Amino acid sequence: MKWLGEKKWMIGCIAMAFVLLILTANYVVINNQKNELIEETIKNTDAEWIQLYRLSETIDRYYIKNEFQDSEKVLWYVNQTCYHFQMTGRPIELNVNMSNFLILAYDPLFKDLALEKGPLNKEKASELFKEMNDELMVISRGIIDMDDTEKEKLLFDPTSSEFNEVNAQIKSVANKYTKLVDDYFKNNL
Repeated sequence: MKWLGEKKWMIGCIAMAFVLLILTANYVVINNQKNELIEETIKNTDAEWIQLYRLSETIDRYYIKNEFQDSEKVLWYVNQTCYHFQMTGRPIELNVNMSNFLILAYDPLFKDLALEKGPLNKEKASELFKEMNDELMVISRGIIDMDDTEKEKLLFDPTSSEFNEVNAQIKSVANKYTKLVDDYFKNNL
């Protein structure tokens, strides 16, 4: 009888070791999948911010440096800059703030500059649009230049210093230029 009891314990320990082995293998597989998803998310985020940078760089090169002429040539770029970002980014506060900046300040000012009859105040609108585009390039370049560890914190840890710093910068720019564009339209109507 004693021998049978010892065998039960041995069989139980072997079964438990087998279960632990399966759980460990599952943990390793799930952890690898998690790491792959994080890597893919970082690559997608890179692509979004690179596209935003390239579009704003194109607008700078072909529109701003061309004295705000031929707005119809860059209309597609501005549209892509403003509305594509809203649909592709993860719905985190950082992306919402950037989208607000693009839709509430950048796009309306460009539309005013692109009017056939001319903007309400070309000098002020041109200066403001150039400043906004420069800010857009600085922010997007800063995110592109982050290493993957910083980007992971930026994307997945809203309490991290990386997230707080970049989000505060974007929020500040969004608030500043939304107010300036609103004031521009109020003062020039």
